[in-house]
Amino acid sequence: MFDIAWSTIKNRKGGFVAAFIAVICGSAVITACGVLFVSGLLSGVAPERYAGATVMVGGRQTKDVKENFDPYYAERVTVPASVAEQISRVDGVEKVVRDHSVEMTLQKDDGSARGEPVPLEHPLYGHGWSSAALGPFELAEGSEPGGAGETVLDAGLARAAGVKVGDAVRLSVGTTPQDYKVAGLVDAPGGGLDRQSAAFFTDARAAGLSQRPDRLTAIGVLGEDGTDAGELAGRIEAAVTGTDVVAYTGDAIGDLEFLDVGQSRGFLVMLSASFGGTALGVVVFVVSSTLGLAIHQRRRELAMLRAVAATPRQVHKLIGSEVLLVAGAGAVLGAAPGFLVAGLLRDAFADVGVLPADFELSFNPLPAVAAVLLSVLGALLAGFIAARRIAKIKPVEALSESQVEKGELGRTRKAVALALLGLGLVTSIVLPLLIPGQLAIAGAGGSLLLLMVGSALISPVLVQTTTRLLTPLLMRSKVSGYLAAANSTANARRLSSAVVPLALGTAMALMQLSMLNTVEVTAKEQAATGVVSDYVVTSGTTGLSTDLAQKVRAVDGVGTVTPVARSQVLITYVEIDKPVSNPFSAQGLEPRDLDRTLDLDVREGSLDELRGDTVALSRITADTARLDVGDTADVDLGDGTHKELKVVALYGKGLGFGDVTLPHGMLTGHTANQQDTALLVTGEDDGGGAGGKVESGLADLADGTPGLVVQSPEEFGAVEQGEFTQQSSTSLIANALLILYVLIAVVNTLVMATTGRSREFGMLRLIGTSKQQTRRMMFLESWVVILTAVVVGIAIAIPPAVGAALGTTGQPIPYVEPLAWGGIVVFVALLGWLSISLPTRSALRGRPIDAVYATE
Repeated sequence: MFDIAWSTIKNRKGGFVAAFIAVICGSAVITACGVLFVSGLLSGVAPERYAGATVMVGGRQTKDVKENFDPYYAERVTVPASVAEQISRVDGVEKVVRDHSVEMTLQKDDGSARGEPVPLEHPLYGHGWSSAALGPFELAEGSEPGGAGETVLDAGLARAAGVKVGDAVRLSVGTTPQDYKVAGLVDAPGGGLDRQSAAFFTDARAAGLSQRPDRLTAIGVLGEDGTDAGELAGRIEAAVTGTDVVAYTGDAIGDLEFLDVGQSRGFLVMLSASFGGTALGVVVFVVSSTLGLAIHQRRRELAMLRAVAATPRQVHKLIGSEVLLVAGAGAVLGAAPGFLVAGLLRDAFADVGVLPADFELSFNPLPAVAAVLLSVLGALLAGFIAARRIAKIKPVEALSESQVEKGELGRTRKAVALALLGLGLVTSIVLPLLIPGQLAIAGAGGSLLLLMVGSALISPVLVQTTTRLLTPLLMRSKVSGYLAAANSTANARRLSSAVVPLALGTAMALMQLSMLNTVEVTAKEQAATGVVSDYVVTSGTTGLSTDLAQKVRAVDGVGTVTPVARSQVLITYVEIDKPVSNPFSAQGLEPRDLDRTLDLDVREGSLDELRGDTVALSRITADTARLDVGDTADVDLGDGTHKELKVVALYGKGLGFGDVTLPHGMLTGHTANQQDTALLVTGEDDGGGAGGKVESGLADLADGTPGLVVQSPEEFGAVEQGEFTQQSSTSLIANALLILYVLIAVVNTLVMATTGRSREFGMLRLIGTSKQQTRRMMFLESWVVILTAVVVGIAIAIPPAVGAALGTTGQPIPYVEPLAWGGIVVFVALLGWLSISLPTRSALRGRPIDAVYATE
């Protein structure tokens, strides 16, 4: 059977090229998703400052969630200082090093109180001098810090700042500066630090700068000679009691040293798992459509086989063998480019800031193997479905069946189509009304495939309907119009194979654009209208020191100051009978006079009660977690601290200001820097000239404070959209890959459908139809295809867009950018027209008689 299949493929290359290309591209997409997933599990960055440690001990950075992915905490999980004593008693431990790390900024001493910040390529962290042994760092010049006013810089940092031993430098934690004398310079291990800069202080000074002397960033362990690192790590984890710690060895230490690496791995696992499932569904759908058209074009040949006594089983085996050969070769060839696609995705994610620029992918062969297997299995399933109808007809009916398409669709096909369309509408629109929140938003987005498959099943009817509506226009061209109308009506199944991928591409682009625009516009509106303060104080450094709020309150004319802190928390709740812990953006606020600085659009409860163990939630978050005012939320703060918090308020402007609002002290106490993001400032309401005094006073304060910036509420609202921009860019990049694949499939399918009609064109030429009339016929047919695809694409994009709008904004009207939608429609129409007109011209170049007998 494989010999016959191979012979068929060689003699019918045109019919299999499209399926071959679809499988190659599909295999590449699936491989890329697999590479990202494996990289999220295995990849990382080698340690730098901890490179000389035998074992590093830190807090557990993930929350253990049974039967689900373990999410990462946004802030560093610190370790109690008492753990160091327990570790020192473990066999094989030679030395225990306590590490306090705090992010800082460096200013040049230009004679002003403010100081000019030194632009650095990497973040700067301050540490205790004893932690230099973990590098190990070696003194290149000078001496170790001898007092609270001295520091030792790494040589790379000193060169960037233009300072040397004996010079004075100003280092700030947040907006709190301190002058230090450079006591010495150290050489970093391995020739330099690639991801950070380092400044060392006395251990006591480093502990004071960290603001939490009772907590350690990490604990370094230097083992005795001959001690196995893995065995020592196991003994340390077993010996530590009273807290959950993780012992790291080898390159895994990089996960502890660089918090962004572990978070990036978690991001890749979550993204590739969700995106990979959607990609697999789209690939199978496109390959199925392409194979269906290829087999449909061969119905005359397959009917002949049935007429000469080939059994249905033999027809299935033949088609299965052909599909296996074509899909197997295509899947193998597509796997290699998949690794390149994964690299391009990694670069794109790094450009928008969701991955570190130096994050390396893990090029494991398993994703390629999985992609080949999934692509081949999907193609075999698609081939079986496509061959099923022609394989089961009776031999005596085979030839007549092959000449004219069956007009009516089967009852089962219609029933399944209506069921899928109904389910898609329920999932996209009804679900957000009954079960609002993130689950409803995800359901609305996923409903597109249900609607598309349902539309594909009845697409011949849609083509016939479009043809009937366009017939009066088509008939204006007597010969070409008549032929176009007759062909479109009689060959609706063939045309529908071209309509389906074109409609899918249109729908995916329109839905994605609508969902992103709806959220973006709503978020900007909320941010613009939510800040009602007169001024906003922010920082160009690591943040605002928490004592700055008191200094601002002391400015003449200031009436209300609201400090705002930012972080991310995990909320655990039950989703479809299974516990999940999902991250939500969080802000910390003081409720005092909050209505004078911030309007969160409170729907239920009151923010005045935001004290102690309480929390306020956005409407979307409350709906997602099934919480209401008075309920208890299961929350893990940024550093992993677990809290049971009473919900005291629900508000509407979560897109603009964050999903979760906590008491200010609670949030800042569990962040790495314990600093504020902004201060919202409103002048005294005395009807006098308070505004001028406030503005002048804030300007004077900014002149004497490193990094301090005074903004208008409008400027601050624009900056607040940074996190959303990252999220939307990530979604856009991932979906752009799928849309690109669908567009390739569109061109692929349309070209195959057109070139497969060479014999038909030859017959028309022989009975007197001119080349110009044939081209015009195809031009008119192309508009039947394009209009059907565009109308279907718009129709199936609207319900998910409406559902997403309901889930995110509570309103059923999504944001539609007319120019963008029009541009997509024009692009799709142009793509469809070129994919039909150019192959038509090519097919008409030869002699008609050659075209008629070439396929016999």
